[in-house]
Parts: sequence; structure tokens; C-alpha cells
Amino acid sequence: MVATVATDPIDGGAASAAPDPHVPPTANPTPKLAPAPAAASAHAAGAEAAIRGLFADLLAAWGRGDGRAFGDLFTADADYVAFDGSRTVGAAAIGESHQRLFATWLKGTRLVGDVTAVRFLAPGVAVVLATGATLMPGRDRPVRPSIQTLVAVEGGGGWRFASFHNTRVVHRSPLGWIWYGISSKLFDR
Repeated sequence: MVATVATDPIDGGAASAAPDPHVPPTANPTPKLAPAPAAASAHAAGAEAAIRGLFADLLAAWGRGDGRAFGDLFTADADYVAFDGSRTVGAAAIGESHQRLFATWLKGTRLVGDVTAVRFLAPGVAVVLATGATLMPGRDRPVRPSIQTLVAVEGGGGWRFASFHNTRVVHRSPLGWIWYGISSKLFDR
């Protein structure tokens, strides 16, 4: 026997390996995890579908210009970090700040994007990676592409986002990167 592996029946992860005391530690191969029980796999699939639905609801609330509905998708103590590094804390504040944006700068815009990955860290907690971009009124191509990292948590009312971090995707040519470096030094940015 080389190693024994125990898996958590909830998520099939959380493995712990017990090396064979008769085999030197460097000779123990990496243990293989046992497949998740069918019930755990079904739960994870249902949870992932719910999280993807939550993200779709986020896009829909933005498209309607509904700040309150947008904020309701977050936990009461959620952290929201925008592309510019500004931070908003709490579902109510996130909803209010977005309603102001939807009434002014982002009026008539839509947020488009896709969930690219969902990784469960523990039962009821998942990291979500997504893409996003703003579709401006009258335009057929979105602008300002971003990568978003979210933390989704499951509670009494279903899944909500506890954290949202938006990072702009910047495409620069080699010359653009040189100019960025020079201007950063010149203008102390």
C-alpha cells in the first residue's frame, strides 16, 4: 500500500493522504482522489447551474438599468471592486451606486459576458471567473472588455455574490507598452 485517500462526501475534494510508513516519503506517488459520490456530483452540477444563473441575473439587471435588482444579487457585506480600484461594500450600497450609474454614465447600456469557470472551494463557496464588457447604446460591439473574479456563497436565500473584482483587459502593441512605460516614468503614474 502506497497511500490511502479519504474524500469529503459533500464535494469529493478535501482529500487527505496517509503515506505508507514502510516507503520513503520521496517514493510515495501523488495520491489519486476517489471519484466523488454521485450525490455530490449532482449537487455540484446543480450548484454550478445556480451560480451561472446568478451571473445571468446580474447581466439582466444591468440591462434593465435596475440597480436594486443588481444589488440584491450580493450579500449584505459583499465587496465590489470596480475596474478603477474603487470599492463599494454591501448589497445596498452596490445597488445604489449602480442605480446612479444606470441613470447617468451607463444609461441604456448592457453588460455582456460569460462564466468561464466555477471552482468550488468548500461546500457552499465557489470562485467564479467570468468575462464582461459594456455594450453601449446604438453599438453592436461591446467595449471595455474585462475579466471578473467573483466569490459566490450559498445561504438561506440561495446563492449570492460575496465579492466581485473587475479587471480591464488591456491590449497594447510592443510600442504601446514602451510608450506606457515612458509616460509612467515621465508623469509619475
